[in-house]
Amino acid sequence: MMGPHAGDILPLEMKGRRILVTGGAGFLGSHFVRDALASGAERVVNFDLLTYAGDRRRLAGLEDDPRYVFVRGDVASASDVGAAMREHAPDVVVHYGADTHVTRSESDPERFFSTNVEGTRTMLDASITAGVTKFVHISTDEVYGPTLEGAFHENDKPVGIGGATSPYAQSKTLGDDLVLSYAGRLAAVVARPTNAFGPWQFPEKAFPRWIVRALSGDSLPVWGDGLYIRQWLFAEDFARAIEILAERGTPGEAYNVGPTHDPEITNIDLVRWLLRYLDLDDDRIKMTAYDRPDHDRRYAVDSSKIAALGWASGDVWKQFGKTVDWYRANGEWWKSHVAEAESIYSDSKSA
Repeated sequence: MMGPHAGDILPLEMKGRRILVTGGAGFLGSHFVRDALASGAERVVNFDLLTYAGDRRRLAGLEDDPRYVFVRGDVASASDVGAAMREHAPDVVVHYGADTHVTRSESDPERFFSTNVEGTRTMLDASITAGVTKFVHISTDEVYGPTLEGAFHENDKPVGIGGATSPYAQSKTLGDDLVLSYAGRLAAVVARPTNAFGPWQFPEKAFPRWIVRALSGDSLPVWGDGLYIRQWLFAEDFARAIEILAERGTPGEAYNVGPTHDPEITNIDLVRWLLRYLDLDDDRIKMTAYDRPDHDRRYAVDSSKIAALGWASGDVWKQFGKTVDWYRANGEWWKSHVAEAESIYSDSKSA
């Protein structure tokens, strides 16, 4: 029996669900908010603090949908979270809300541990009090740390920091542990996605940074030797994965979510592809001596566990193209974010 292809309408959907999404104005959260509404959710509450990474323009057009509600609040504030829970009585919580950028975590680790660990604890406790029937936590493949060969399975993650390197990854691995420790009190599931990309991503992340620099006539800085390897996960594919886990995920379990690329994709491979796609010359590439602290060589996870529930990824090269086309058509949005995105990089001026 053949499984569904990416993009198929799966027979589980969010019909009739009342969902509270933390970080719903963020990159990945906004994709899920739209997906859940399209799948028939009764109500979607977008609970977001609107930090630099949150942008309500990602959800333009939803203001007139009576099923959609925006609530400004902090996941680390018990009063903010409790008020939203009491007013909207969700039966599903999807916890995207987090500080996520590795480079930013190097300069402000306390903030990352506060949001990603204590904020997660606040959400868990409030969900129990509110009688939530399913809690889906968004973690990361970085909880495993790097590996030069093979792929991690879900049970390869030890309790505690383990192989996680950056303050971001360490805060997420502790949050991951915390969610699973609540399994006896709350139907909680953990998703561990790989390197996400797609429309509306803040241009501090590698792929959108390269895209907007290419479109702006700037050089494309590639750190180190460019041979770092990631599994590239399209945001729309990930939104469908979260729907599946909200319906079919086993409480107390973690699920890797990521495609398998054959051959694997290095950073320099992706930059060269991008230049060809935009009909630009390779002389736009700038190999830079700057390299991020704790820049892990390779991440790899095995996603067969969620594939068994019906999830599949799409054609990554078509998805890269779709993403580039979106940035070409939406310069007004990303140009307003470039200064903030570039401010964290010491290679910005030299590149």
